[in-house]
Amino acid sequence: MALVPRFADALDVPVVAAGGIADGRGVAAALALGASAVQVGTTLLRSPEAGVDAEWAKSLDGLAPERTTPTRAYSGRLGRAIATPFVQAWAADDGPRPAPYPQQRRLVGRFRRGGAEGVDRVNMWAGQSAALARAEPAGEIVTGMWDEARALLR
Repeated sequence: MALVPRFADALDVPVVAAGGIADGRGVAAALALGASAVQVGTTLLRSPEAGVDAEWAKSLDGLAPERTTPTRAYSGRLGRAIATPFVQAWAADDGPRPAPYPQQRRLVGRFRRGGAEGVDRVNMWAGQSAALARAEPAGEIVTGMWDEARALLR
């Protein structure tokens, strides 16, 4: 969010804010800082439309921000995920360095197919605002976010 005003002031194109936006307060803040729109991610993962693995969706419920971490463990590309034992093992000082994308993604897929112990069944991606994700239809989540943002911006 800190860069939104800088980009909004310097660019002549629409600015889309992303990262940590999970409710109407985040939408209102982004718009007030000059964004033209927002992109949300984790806040929709518990919706039925997302179709994510039940274990993954359940793990997002009440997930504290400090229980997520940037990682390359799943794909070789940097993303934020739940700090599972698998993710933590790749981040350990004595842990293996992830292979570059797409090799790491393929390796993790092979581990899973082979039934290796300690490998997460699915990629447990999660943003820092995961605790705000609700198990409701996506349309209700988005409508609620917009209604809350509009009320705050009045």
